[in-house]
Amino acid sequence: MRGDDTKRKMRRFSAAALIASAALSFAGCAVDPSAAAPKEEAHVADEQSKSDGKYELIKRLESKYNEKFTLLENAGGGTMMGEHCAIFVRADSFPDDRIYAVHGVFDGRTEDRDNYMAYYFRDKASSYLTELAKEVYGDCKAFYEPDEAETVPPEIGKDSDVKELLRDTKPYYSVILPEGQNLAEKDKKLDELFNKIKGEEINCYFYIAYLDSSELYNGLDTAREIDRTHIIADCTLGMDENFNIVERKWG
Repeated sequence: MRGDDTKRKMRRFSAAALIASAALSFAGCAVDPSAAAPKEEAHVADEQSKSDGKYELIKRLESKYNEKFTLLENAGGGTMMGEHCAIFVRADSFPDDRIYAVHGVFDGRTEDRDNYMAYYFRDKASSYLTELAKEVYGDCKAFYEPDEAETVPPEIGKDSDVKELLRDTKPYYSVILPEGQNLAEKDKKLDELFNKIKGEEINCYFYIAYLDSSELYNGLDTAREIDRTHIIADCTLGMDENFNIVERKWG
């Protein structure tokens, strides 16, 4: 569930306004400052409940995956007072990643969802996608990255097959090729790999780049590190849920 608008509450009248009103009505009578306490306490309790909503979600994550999570920031959610709470957290197992967790309504049911398993399976997913690309290109590097705001279906767990994850989510799939490739075959080979992706039912955001530097290629650990001055050709391939190509743009 993405981009849900959160409901906003009306502001309460301040205790100071109530005191001023009482002073005008009962001139000459002293106002006991403690009279405002119930309103102030209710306001504090309300603010605390807003904050606690996020931490209640984290507690359930920790119980679900048996590890520690740290709140990073709000991800567009409100509080547990309503139907939607979305946050980014950090897991001890993946300290460099932002894991998305949300409490909301999915298919008519209010529940928690997250994308922890997308990071749990990342290495296996990268290996699987690399082997798929090697069937077409030979020597290459392939990288898998989850969509950081997409949740993983709750039925996918640590005992699931990585292919279930790839078929039930829409990740980023990048293929990087070393120098010495035959650019005249770039469309033919892209078609061949796309047909394999379609055959495996892996709907994804696809990107491929041809490099002119073996040194850069050999040092790559992620597609994010590419120096674009060494890209001699690249392509973004977009597909819809039925594997119809909606974008094919070479640069």
